[in-house]
Amino acid sequence: MSGRQTVAETLIDYLRSQGLLPPPKVTALTGGVSGETFLVETAPSRLVVKRALGRLLVAGEWTAKPERAMTEASALELLHSITPEHTPALCHADPSRHTLVMTAAPADWPTWKSVILASAPSELTARIPETAGELGTVLGTWHSRTWHDADIAARFNDYEALEQLRVTPFHRRVAVQHPGVAARITACAQELVTRRDCLVHGDFSPKNVLVGPNGPMVLDFEVAHFGAAVLDLAFLQCHLILKALHIPERKDQLADAAQRFLASYERECPEPVEKLGAHTACLLLARVDGLSPAGYLDTATRDAVRRLALGLLADDDPSISEVWNRTLEAAR
Repeated sequence: MSGRQTVAETLIDYLRSQGLLPPPKVTALTGGVSGETFLVETAPSRLVVKRALGRLLVAGEWTAKPERAMTEASALELLHSITPEHTPALCHADPSRHTLVMTAAPADWPTWKSVILASAPSELTARIPETAGELGTVLGTWHSRTWHDADIAARFNDYEALEQLRVTPFHRRVAVQHPGVAARITACAQELVTRRDCLVHGDFSPKNVLVGPNGPMVLDFEVAHFGAAVLDLAFLQCHLILKALHIPERKDQLADAAQRFLASYERECPEPVEKLGAHTACLLLARVDGLSPAGYLDTATRDAVRRLALGLLADDDPSISEVWNRTLEAAR
């Protein structure tokens, strides 16, 4: 590619040099490990610029192909067309730079993770179960609208990011560390890489949800693929369980949130999802012994999560109700 500027770029530079265009305010956004993300503000516009990294920002050696950015662009386009109020709009995608530009939520929309972990109660804290129900509706809509759709399956048939960002650092890593339950973990991993249910988000967690007065907005689609619906369900269940053990005084509220999430999901997508309890247990173990442990857990809570996960994986296909019963027992 030529290094010369386009006419438009030259004109923009000239207008800025004359003080006729305000310089944008650029703020680095934190919280993720897979890319560089910036908020770019030039009133009245608010945009997010995201570049996928080949080596993730964690202590261990964790690499993934940066071309996954274009998968995220495709997922954004599709899911924004289905639920425009609950996803950012894609503005631009540059495959040569592995970079996306998308609309940003209002500045006062916090992440759902920060709401759940907040020490001081707030209106948003009180609405945690309602937000979970809304997320179940959003996810159920995505899954039902893409269920067994051959055209969408053909668009999202690259499974390398799933292996690099989920199965290898989560399942395969903890299977080696815990040989007593390795067969159960490997069976769950095999299901994730072979099932073809619907378009799966792949990172459906509170850190990737912003909450505002009009409901939640879901972010971060770089692990999107046509795969096993159970991954998205187990991912959110896992994070709610981790937080119930981390904040035991909110355990009942978080259990209510988990139940409302599943009930709302099932109303939108009544297709059967099997082994949710086992998949959730695998992810719990991964978040203490995998390549990306949950940073807010202390040693005692990590030990409790590990005991819970290993006990569940030693059983024969525990239900998600049993998973939560044992979680509430452990959180006392």
